[in-house]
Amino acid sequence: MSNLQNFNNLYADLAESAYNGRPSNFPYEQIGVKQQEILDSGKSIKFNFSQDGTTKNSKGNTVITKGGTNLPNSGIVYLQPDKTLHTVEVTTDLTVPNPNGGYHTDSYVTSTYQQGLLTDERAGFNAYFITDTPTLNSDTQNVYLAIRGSDAMTLENWNDWVDNDANFALNNAHIPQAPLATEAMKAEIA
Repeated sequence: MSNLQNFNNLYADLAESAYNGRPSNFPYEQIGVKQQEILDSGKSIKFNFSQDGTTKNSKGNTVITKGGTNLPNSGIVYLQPDKTLHTVEVTTDLTVPNPNGGYHTDSYVTSTYQQGLLTDERAGFNAYFITDTPTLNSDTQNVYLAIRGSDAMTLENWNDWVDNDANFALNNAHIPQAPLATEAMKAEIA
């Protein structure tokens, strides 16, 4: 996906913003906010697509994406926090001998990943729940769900490419992420 020339299509803007390295990013760490800070505050993050956005190209030059005009809600949307997000520890059990005979099992944390209703790093699923109001309430007119796939095949997102993208592209089958997206939409809007 290449960067858009302007922010005049809100649906394309939301889709693009789900990816890293774009003029306006939804991933929390890309916008300088820690997920835990968002959860603690209970507040959403405001994005204004009527303002210009900037990013760096491969040569390090600044590229400006012009702000949109005639957008719904004047181009303002709010990224809602995933209140279910938590860190999952992956452990390995090792059986080791005791000095006086016998054996015991020790567990060690070998890695961690983030998992919640809108994020499952292990499954390669990243979704962003966006509204046109700071909180989801009776004043909310528009609700969006932006889902991020992988930019390119790498070892970090191998599971996304093999389990999801290849399944869809080669077998014309529903991807395993589809039930995760459906569950996220139902839970957030209900």
